[in-house]
Amino acid sequence: MPLVLKRAIHTACQLYARSPMKHLTTSDNKSFQLVAFPDPPSISPKQLADANLLFARPVQFIKSISHVDQASDLSNPEVAFVGRSNVGKSTLINTITNNSKLVKTSNRPGHTRLLNFFDIGSQVTLVDMPGYGYKSKEEWGDLILDYLSSRQQLKRLFMLVDPLAGLKETDKQLMSYLDQHALSYQVILTKRDRLSTEKFLELKADVERYLVKNAICCYPQLLSTGKKRMTKRKVDENSVIEDEIAKVKCAIVQATGITVAPRRHSSLY
Repeated sequence: MPLVLKRAIHTACQLYARSPMKHLTTSDNKSFQLVAFPDPPSISPKQLADANLLFARPVQFIKSISHVDQASDLSNPEVAFVGRSNVGKSTLINTITNNSKLVKTSNRPGHTRLLNFFDIGSQVTLVDMPGYGYKSKEEWGDLILDYLSSRQQLKRLFMLVDPLAGLKETDKQLMSYLDQHALSYQVILTKRDRLSTEKFLELKADVERYLVKNAICCYPQLLSTGKKRMTKRKVDENSVIEDEIAKVKCAIVQATGITVAPRRHSSLY
């Protein structure tokens, strides 16, 4: 069975397993059309604790590469983060790793120019990829595609999208490439803190409709992220963002299939 078909069947099974079916429409109760991703299952306390435990552990920089042949043959499963230039990728990586200085952030598009590898708790490798689109260079796009097409350790690509900008042609081209090569990816909507809840849900629905209609290998759950704002008016929104960041951490654990190593308890003699 072709790998693309297997991916499509896997995605369909993920969708079917989630009830109720408000994400489907029908005119005759016989044929149904998918119009949105179904609500994801709730995160269990153990899943949340395991994800927080993993990302509370030391994060170590491994190396940066400008060509895929320079990548180390690492044994741990990998997840990679990619998106258009200035989409908020570096900010998200710093947030989930609880290290504001791990990845340099910049308002200048094209700041990340290499593939940067980080070890998370000695169990997962996280890859920060160059941005594409505005002011990105052609060779950076080649580096991204070379990595995606050859890296066997890669378990899921997390694709960041600014909902205000929407899905650009470069985003759609990358999704098409991933679908054609049966590569699993999941979309994260960034900069949620800049939008009202109503506007965010409206823009999220726009992205979701496109994915439902066109994507094959996209994991059927949209994630989101944003910056926490230190104002009284933002307290409730900060809580939502914290919950969404937790979902990103749990998605990484789920994608890699690891069992998070338990805490080591020191023994007294």
